[in-house]
Amino acid sequence: MLNDIRKRFFNSQPSSDPVMQVMDRLPEEIVENYLKKTQLKHAAVLIGLVDDPKNGLSLLLTRRTTNLKHHAGEISLPGGSFDEDQDTNIQSTALREAKEEIGLSSEQTEILGFLEPQISLGTGFIVTPIIAHIESSFVPLIDANEVEELFSVPLSFFTNNNNLNHEHRIFDQIKWSVYSYHYEDYLIWGLTAQIIRKFCNKIIQ
Repeated sequence: MLNDIRKRFFNSQPSSDPVMQVMDRLPEEIVENYLKKTQLKHAAVLIGLVDDPKNGLSLLLTRRTTNLKHHAGEISLPGGSFDEDQDTNIQSTALREAKEEIGLSSEQTEILGFLEPQISLGTGFIVTPIIAHIESSFVPLIDANEVEELFSVPLSFFTNNNNLNHEHRIFDQIKWSVYSYHYEDYLIWGLTAQIIRKFCNKIIQ
């Protein structure tokens, strides 16, 4: 499957205008009543794929600590906000944050491509997901201030649509689609589930 992912995302590039790309595909109600009234910020996450001897190709996820400002205690992909003082582009944001959070070096990371940007409900972040294969030599070094736990989920679990849940929730009087997965004792939902869903839809087409 890894080679298929390489081929599918070969030559993909991050959006030159993530905000406009998000606005172009969302309903007018959301654009007018949420996006245009929110101070939007740029961020990136890493869709980190690892070779698990038992479960095959798997996705790295973190459980965030409960003292963080955004999404405390939730399951997330490694990542964070763009820092103009440290980051040259959105790819460097994802790599820097992965280094800070879980000790992943760029030398152990093969960038495979990019997904279209996504909106983070409630925080105003426009998030660019960056797909990467992580070398088997990677040994995590977790920042306990940000990450409570690092774990992996078989990619085959996410590509099985029977494991995907969908509901609607009202936020700021706007109806949003909310996706979730239940894997063992983990609830993976919100933006993280949305990004994983988008990624899986691309690779099982």
